[in-house]
Amino acid sequence: MPQDFERWEVLVRDEARVGVLYRLLESNVLLTRVLVEDDGEPYRAESRLRLEPGNGSWELSWYRDRNLGAAKLMRREPQGLPSISMPSYGDILMLFKAIEDPGNRLRYWRLNEAAWDAQDANGHLGAEPNARILRVGALEQLPIPLGATVSTHRYEAWADGVLVATHWVDEGNELLCTRWGADLHSYRVPGTASEAGWMSLSGLDDGTVEFMTRGFDAGG
Repeated sequence: MPQDFERWEVLVRDEARVGVLYRLLESNVLLTRVLVEDDGEPYRAESRLRLEPGNGSWELSWYRDRNLGAAKLMRREPQGLPSISMPSYGDILMLFKAIEDPGNRLRYWRLNEAAWDAQDANGHLGAEPNARILRVGALEQLPIPLGATVSTHRYEAWADGVLVATHWVDEGNELLCTRWGADLHSYRVPGTASEAGWMSLSGLDDGTVEFMTRGFDAGG
C-alpha cells in the first residue's frame, strides 16, 4: 500500500502550458483531476478510486469526463474483475509498484473506466494481463523546464500493445515527468502541496481553478 501523497503537475505541449494534473491519495482513496486545453472546450476528467486497506487492491472506481453526462462506476469484486487489475486512472499506483521492484516486469489488467460495461462479471477480459510496466535502458539526463538537468530512470507503460506513457523517475524514486502519447508531457511541480497548487493554478481562468479544486461538483 503506497504512502499518502498529494502532487500537482503541469501539462506541456510544444513548450507551452496546456493543462494541469492533480492527484491526492488519502484515506485509501486516490483522487485525480485533469484539465487539458483542446479545440473549443477544454477536456476535463475526474476519478475517485477506493482501495482496500492493507493490500492496495482497488474496490470501487468512480469516473466522469467531459463527454459523460453522469459518472460511471466499476466495482471490482461484484463485476468479477481480477485483484491484479487497475482502472487506468490508477496507473500511478502500478508505476510505484514497478519502482519498488525495478528488476521485474509488472503485469496487470488495465481497465478503461469509460467502457466499464465491457468488463462485467461474465469475464470479457483476456486470459493474460493486457498491460505491463518496466524499467528500460541506463540512466538518462532529463531537462526540467526552468530547472536543472536530472539523472533519471525511464519506465515504459504498455497496454494492448501500445506505449501509453513513458515515465522518468529520479534516483530517489520520485516521479518527475511523464510523456503521454507523442507530445504531451507532465512535469511535477516542486514544493509543498499548497505551494505547488498555487504555482500550478497561477494565471488560469476561474473555471479551470474551480474544476481543479472542486471537480464536477463545481458545476462544470
